[in-house]
Amino acid sequence: MAPDQFTVVIPALDEEAAVGRVVTGIREALPGAEVIVVDDGSTDATADAAADAGARVLRHDARHGYGAALRTGILASERPFLLFCDADGQHDPADAARVAEACDDCDMVVGARDRESHVPFGRAPGKAVLRAFADLLAGRRIPDLNSGLRAIRREVLVKYLHLMPQGFSFSTTTTFALLKYNYRVRWVPITTGRRLGTSTVRQWKHGPQTLLLLLRLTVLFEPLKVFMSVAGGLFVLSAGSLAIDLASAGGQGIADTTVLLWLTTLLVFLFGLLCDQVSAVRRELHD
Repeated sequence: MAPDQFTVVIPALDEEAAVGRVVTGIREALPGAEVIVVDDGSTDATADAAADAGARVLRHDARHGYGAALRTGILASERPFLLFCDADGQHDPADAARVAEACDDCDMVVGARDRESHVPFGRAPGKAVLRAFADLLAGRRIPDLNSGLRAIRREVLVKYLHLMPQGFSFSTTTTFALLKYNYRVRWVPITTGRRLGTSTVRQWKHGPQTLLLLLRLTVLFEPLKVFMSVAGGLFVLSAGSLAIDLASAGGQGIADTTVLLWLTTLLVFLFGLLCDQVSAVRRELHD
């Protein structure tokens, strides 16, 4: 892919120390690409550093979130492909160029962080749990769910922009949505380094939010997968409770608990069918 087909969107929040170097590296690795830095309400000289390095700078008066910053850059771009890159210096511009080059025959390319990539020690367990949960819900192995370095066809992403959250879960939602819609997604191995400055990601806060987001996305795209699993578990409990009642009472009576379990199983099953229809209608409105 020719670099001039890309708009590189770099969301930035208080990244004065790194953003200039990032913009310079991207412009050298992808000559001709449009580089947009979205300053998400920084309190330092992030915007000035980005502008001095040659980027087009868009500013939020206040902090709106990582996803909101990406959305601003996406809507401001006009080129057919988008490339997202973090402003903290952890992404190698050469990796960004490789990700861009791999876009010729697919809809999204994600930079999958390899074993040599720097991962803060405290985040490793949470990332492992998140990865396992995402694989379970997606029904396939996802090499990297929320990498910040990725390239995507603009027309595809704009089509589903209404699903994208304002915060850090934007990358996660993009990956999950395109996989569920059966778009062509490719992963390219990359190595990330230690970021400059202090991260605004909080594992204890954003981790549970991401798990809930994955569950919500599964309900949106495949609600029967969630509700039928719950209904199946309730069915097993109901059948077991009924068997115990018949064995202990000589077939003379059924406990109220058993009746309640069977009714709950039926309600969950019917509610799953209803959610499946509502979800299908909602998706069709934007297809």
